[in-house]
Amino acid sequence: MKGKIVAIKRVLEVKVYGIFVCLTLYIPILLPDFSNAQSCGFQTTCLPPSDWALGSWQMFNGSQNHTGRQRMKGNFTSGRYIKWTYTTTGNVTGSPAIGDINNDGNIEVVVGCVNCDSIYNGKVYALRGTNGSLLWSYQLGYSPVRSSPAIGDINNDSLIEVVVGIGDNSTHYGRVDAIRGTNGTMLWTFLTNGEVLSSPAIGDINWDGNIEVVVGGGYIDLMGRNTDSTVYVLRGTNGSVLWYYLTQGGVFSSPAIGDLNNGGFLEVVVGTMNMDWNVYALWWGIKLWSFTPSDWVLSSPAIGDINGDGKVEVVVGSRDGKVYALRGTNGALLWFYQTGGDISSSPTIGDINNDGNVEVIVGSMDGYVYALKGTDGSLLWSYYVGSPYIWMNDVVLADIDPSSGMEVITHGDSSIYVLSSYGTLLWQVRPGNFLNSISVGDIDGDGCVEIVAVGGGTHQVAAIDATSNEGGCGLIDVYESVEITPNTNVKVYDVSGRVIYQGPFEGFKRIKGVYFVKGNGKVKKVVVYK
Repeated sequence: MKGKIVAIKRVLEVKVYGIFVCLTLYIPILLPDFSNAQSCGFQTTCLPPSDWALGSWQMFNGSQNHTGRQRMKGNFTSGRYIKWTYTTTGNVTGSPAIGDINNDGNIEVVVGCVNCDSIYNGKVYALRGTNGSLLWSYQLGYSPVRSSPAIGDINNDSLIEVVVGIGDNSTHYGRVDAIRGTNGTMLWTFLTNGEVLSSPAIGDINWDGNIEVVVGGGYIDLMGRNTDSTVYVLRGTNGSVLWYYLTQGGVFSSPAIGDLNNGGFLEVVVGTMNMDWNVYALWWGIKLWSFTPSDWVLSSPAIGDINGDGKVEVVVGSRDGKVYALRGTNGALLWFYQTGGDISSSPTIGDINNDGNVEVIVGSMDGYVYALKGTDGSLLWSYYVGSPYIWMNDVVLADIDPSSGMEVITHGDSSIYVLSSYGTLLWQVRPGNFLNSISVGDIDGDGCVEIVAVGGGTHQVAAIDATSNEGGCGLIDVYESVEITPNTNVKVYDVSGRVIYQGPFEGFKRIKGVYFVKGNGKVKKVVVYK
């Protein structure tokens, strides 16, 4: 494998004879060269992106950093409608995963459910994004799925797999299943000692070119059962353990993956609950740091540079009603903001108003969505969504309106709310009763994003599309009237913004997909149907 050798500084906290000792190591490693990384399937990358979701939405909050941002645009200004619905046989709690899971050039939506067909029975559904019809379903028996699925090529076979956490209500144990995206059959399974409520994350944790699955296990109930309390890093090839970290409480939080100290390694950040109220930063089974709020951490952390200092921070909520911003290097508190309710939902981070500064957006059980300044945590605006903010509710950022900045997409009171970057309501739609979660991605391959919502009241998956997606879609502004002749020198971009061809337009090999062609100083969207 091609790569480059670098020396990485790593500070470890090691417990020796009851005393914590800090060790500084300089480790020579071979970093693989991923500059020529290929896509697996249409609009789906082999490895979920680190920061932004790019057309697809491959895991909880869209990316390894859990920023909750979608880079592809949409245009819902002229109206919106319910494109399709699919009724499951149980409650869907986790957020949908979106991507081409079977390499057929079309997008699928993947969800898991609880109480499907019968009480506590679990199932995973793969639905066609174009019309919501069933591609396949994966039966789990007496094992509900409460986590969000993650999709990616976890075994380097250029095919996409679906990974999901499962609880077994008959044994009070759990497992992680890897499912082939092509046909919905099992690739491997990993047994845990507790129900897996945490949503898996996918990434190359140790930079060896192989993919790992990161997940938390061991929800501890009031009877003291499910006492696993472990963060697992599993090899994507066969589900065996690469390393693990044992906490003192259950792990509901979904792990975020990112380089916390610009050291070249990827760390895992996760929250814990029950008897262990901490946010942990982990590397190779070793605690780099921890931070202790005053109540459980059900919220999944988000990782990003929120104050413009060139270093990343960790943002997370707690049941104590506070949003915490922690320094990625050592977990020290940068700031906190006190809301009026439990924060079990997960923060989203991004520059929503194009002022060059990053904001933190989060929902609280006091019924409000809060936009906070990343620099100091002060309130930018808040908006009441009409009902107590249920713990499964999260926030998504995407540019789906021509107004300035990114829109804040969330839900409450069984409605989807779309807020402007300044906290005003642009529109809302009610696709069904009792919404649990939403994701944003291009489900029909038109180069513009749609909204996918799931709920429990009607057991439905609902896709919301715009009545007109002309202009404003893709990664950049699109001008459909641009004339591109065969001899025009162009650059052709895929939906992730990667240049895939440069030269005369007639030399561009057209395969099925959506492309953005830059010629004569402007960009034209080109859709190839066959």
